[in-house]
Amino acid sequence: MMRIEIPEKLAPILQPARYKGSHGGRGSAKSHTFAQLAVATNYSRPARGVCIREVQNTIKDSVKQLVSDKIKLLGLGGFFDPTLNEIRGANGSLMIFKGMQDYNSDNIKSLEGFDWAWVEEAQSLSDRSLRLLRPTIRKPGSEIWCSWNPRWDSDAVDAFFRGPNKPKDAICIEMNWKDNPWFPEVLRQEMEQDYDADPEMADHVWGGNYEVVSEGAYYAKLIAQAQKEGRVGFFPHDPKRKVFTSWDIGVDDETAIWFWQIAEDGRSATAIDYYEVSGEGADDIISTALPELFKPPPWDERFVGWSRESALSELGRTHPYSYERHFMPHDIKVREWGAGARSRIETLASLGVRGIHRGAATGPTERINATRRILPMLRFNHTPRVEKGLTRARRYRRKFNDTLGSYTTPMHDENSHGADALGEFAVNCGIYEPTPKPEPKLIDTRMPTLDQVVADFEKGSRNRNGRIW
Repeated sequence: MMRIEIPEKLAPILQPARYKGSHGGRGSAKSHTFAQLAVATNYSRPARGVCIREVQNTIKDSVKQLVSDKIKLLGLGGFFDPTLNEIRGANGSLMIFKGMQDYNSDNIKSLEGFDWAWVEEAQSLSDRSLRLLRPTIRKPGSEIWCSWNPRWDSDAVDAFFRGPNKPKDAICIEMNWKDNPWFPEVLRQEMEQDYDADPEMADHVWGGNYEVVSEGAYYAKLIAQAQKEGRVGFFPHDPKRKVFTSWDIGVDDETAIWFWQIAEDGRSATAIDYYEVSGEGADDIISTALPELFKPPPWDERFVGWSRESALSELGRTHPYSYERHFMPHDIKVREWGAGARSRIETLASLGVRGIHRGAATGPTERINATRRILPMLRFNHTPRVEKGLTRARRYRRKFNDTLGSYTTPMHDENSHGADALGEFAVNCGIYEPTPKPEPKLIDTRMPTLDQVVADFEKGSRNRNGRIW
């Protein structure tokens, strides 16, 4: 009989249950435990299982490597045969790795005969995906497992496992670093550093608490409203429509780019992608984030063998983007980028970027007000990169002045670049709020009676002493 080692607190998940969930902070052994459970299940019987993430652009995004590591740890390398996209067992068992956004109501039927499904990073699972998955994994005795780091109580997996209407045949266990007997020292040091720097955020990352909307946050409530209204979901790139980008270019730190598609009526837009990077030059950024446009410099050995198809595959873009315009900061014409003497706009143009729109010289207040105005008109495609951009915008906040005892200017930190790039779109995109049509005035066309005429005359003819003139 096979023996696996898991934290004592997670022992209940070894018992049969339709739904098994574990939530909590980083370093709590949730993923490692479910990976071992997957291996043990398929070793013990010819089960078929699927390891799921909301978005899986390539097999490298999956938990396949983690599962393979557990197979090796358990000494089962001779029993399991891993190929590029699946792992087969000598007993006929099968394990595949999929992204839920690749499925629809028709092709998800291919999973109907599966014995188990494990959703890793389930906080990103959309309502749509959960609705598709639950009735599909329906074989008698089949199970659905979820492991996640909580984000918001409104996330689909939290509402399902921890909401007021919890499923009956379910096991749900909170796991944090204190519950992991093998919590490594290197993670302990990272955790302590995070608690020293930002206790509130550390409680979310390590303590497994929901993310807190910080005081002074500019957009947190509006983003929460977008999620509540279903405007954070499955809104992929439409190959028939042009793509716009909005940028914030850091000098020595982060560069952030949002990718947008504007609705035909010009009254809404969808964020289909987000990209941020630190300390990279223009050529690295364009070749990675906008490979559709990149023209490799013939003299640069770094791009020997660079492939547009490979770069698009890394981004998970099945269709290349067709760009309409790039909204850039006002200083793009004057500030240098890199070691050369050229301006940023010249550098970008030399790399193949056309349609650059130089934004107006606006201050933070104008960008913030513009962003607040259009946020109710925006949708966000639910992918890990867009989620990162949303997190940046959600955490963008005012700086607190201890001397004055009040919030003052926007804080410049790792979150401000993504928020400023969002603001660049808000200021320049031209999206406008529809003007409500005025209510038609109702005119009474009925003829008054003689008594009404007399009464109205007497009412309007009284002086201040109540006498009739």
